[in-house]
Amino acid sequence: MKKFLHWLDQHILLILSSFLLAFIPLYPKLPLFDALPGYIVRVRIEDVLVLITTLIYLLQFFRKKVSWENAIDKWIFAYVVIAALSIFSGIFVIKTIPLELLHIGKSVLHWLRYIEYFSLFFVLFAAVRKRSDLKIILITLAVTTLLIIIYGYGQKYLYWPVYSTMNREFSKGMRLYLTEHARVQSTFGGHYDLAAFLVIVLPVFFTLGLKLKKKWPRLLFRLLHWLGLWLLLVCASRTSFIAYLFAIFVTLLLSSYDQKTW
Repeated sequence: MKKFLHWLDQHILLILSSFLLAFIPLYPKLPLFDALPGYIVRVRIEDVLVLITTLIYLLQFFRKKVSWENAIDKWIFAYVVIAALSIFSGIFVIKTIPLELLHIGKSVLHWLRYIEYFSLFFVLFAAVRKRSDLKIILITLAVTTLLIIIYGYGQKYLYWPVYSTMNREFSKGMRLYLTEHARVQSTFGGHYDLAAFLVIVLPVFFTLGLKLKKKWPRLLFRLLHWLGLWLLLVCASRTSFIAYLFAIFVTLLLSSYDQKTW
């Protein structure tokens, strides 16, 4: 038991990071309760899981098991502080935020949501300590993306349900179905969320398809990239097309300076 607890203590952040990396994109965007009465943004189960994970990370930090320092930590903290000052200014200085609970609550809610996003970066950064940890994260990301692609195919051609957060009524957890020419959003709350996810992960898979030494992993990542590109097209978020092309251009540019395989 002591050995198991020691192992768990050493790997708890990696386990939680891998789980959230799969759970957040895959689980339907079903609400638990209203954060603010009548407001479109609702608390979901992933928010609770992220909070628990962050608390465990802070416990590890205070035990000096992990460090929050990384290459962009100061920029993140600066963003959080400036955002807080912006809310303060909007309420008391330029008065663009009405001095009412609902409007102040919406502003603070968005501020807290960004802190929630940033917290996952610190957790994941602390979780990856060696090359094998990175492999686990990449495999988790690849399998998750494949499942997202499969569900997107099912939505478009097999009448699988959609759980959208595109407006106040949909975000209550209504089960919807795509019409013939509707935009695919797969397991995400909107097609633009799906597109943002794909714009981030597809260049990673594209690079792995170029750089890996072993043949079969290289071919599998290439296939996953092309399947993801199909999903990007059918979700039809036009801005993401430009972002994807720019990301691939930067990837090719950087790859041309580094001819080594991994």
